Amino acid sequence: MNFKLTIKYDGSNFSGWQVQPNQRTVQNEIEVAIREIFQIKDLKLYGSGRTDSGVHAIGQVANFLIKSTKMGTTQILNAINSKISRDIYILNCEKVDENFNSRFSAKNREYIYKISQKYSPFSRKYLWYQSYNLDIEKLEKCSEVLLGEHDFSNFCKSTSLKNENLCNIMKSSWNFSNDEIVFEIKSNRFLHHMVRMLVGTMIEVSKNRISEENFYNMIHNIKMNKKVVTAPSLGLYLYKVDY
Repeated sequence: MNFKLTIKYDGSNFSGWQVQPNQRTVQNEIEVAIREIFQIKDLKLYGSGRTDSGVHAIGQVANFLIKSTKMGTTQILNAINSKISRDIYILNCEKVDENFNSRFSAKNREYIYKISQKYSPFSRKYLWYQSYNLDIEKLEKCSEVLLGEHDFSNFCKSTSLKNENLCNIMKSSWNFSNDEIVFEIKSNRFLHHMVRMLVGTMIEVSKNRISEENFYNMIHNIKMNKKVVTAPSLGLYLYKVDY
């Protein structure tokens, strides 16, 4: 039996999604709860993608397989939520085909990045504070450049580069309301740190520290000397996964 979970979490106090030795992670905390519920020692929770330390999720997806259970999906959801900490919440649980894999069955993923130009101690772990007067027009132009299929090798940790680093961006836009600025991006895949590097570099363009031409060249010329800036993890949210 294969169960799909939709999960929301505050990543502030986690060392990311993936299980790591002697570290608090989202995957490990949920796995421990499920093992206790079903009395299974070797159960593994498969996530749609890894989120780094400090990154949040609004719609992370994961799945796990067990031989059998008489529990319904609502019972499983409630049981898990009763055993995990309050900075994680299972939004939904559903039974899916045994071949479903939250990572490899995914068609697209969507992230958002939140920035505020008004500091608040209450949101300091959930927004990147920017006191600088940002150029909105330049941000919008940069986001348009991302649309379509490009090699994002310049916007990835060098140790995580693959043989092929093409990503097809189908949504890329900045939204402005009052003091909050939100970047939305949707793609068939993402490279490690790619969204944070794109956001940080676009912010540099909006501050006139990097030219629009250089940003364009970084997208279209993987061999150029890059001047990439990485935005902090606290403003990044895994928003949605499409299947």
